[in-house]
Amino acid sequence: MNFMGMGIPELGVILLVAFLVLGPGRAIDMARSAGKIMGDLRRSFGDVTSAMTVETMDQGTPTQDRTPDAQAPGVPMRAETPLEDSDDHEPPAENPEPGPEYKV
Repeated sequence: MNFMGMGIPELGVILLVAFLVLGPGRAIDMARSAGKIMGDLRRSFGDVTSAMTVETMDQGTPTQDRTPDAQAPGVPMRAETPLEDSDDHEPPAENPEPGPEYKV
């Protein structure tokens, strides 16, 4: 795990030095306020995500009810005419003519 180019041991040393410099009471208060800030950020991102979801649902047909465009990527293509099983086709030759030889 890397955080800003630092591994776990480096982060541990930084936290230990911060604990020694600030003292136990102030270090705990700083950790508490950092936790509150992180919680507020998560709630804000959740609110934005839910607002965007509601906004896209209000703009028209829900995504489940939409029919995909025939030219859309990922839509399987269907044959326009069904394949016919007929005996009009010639069977493959047993010894086909060899193609041209290429030398490299």
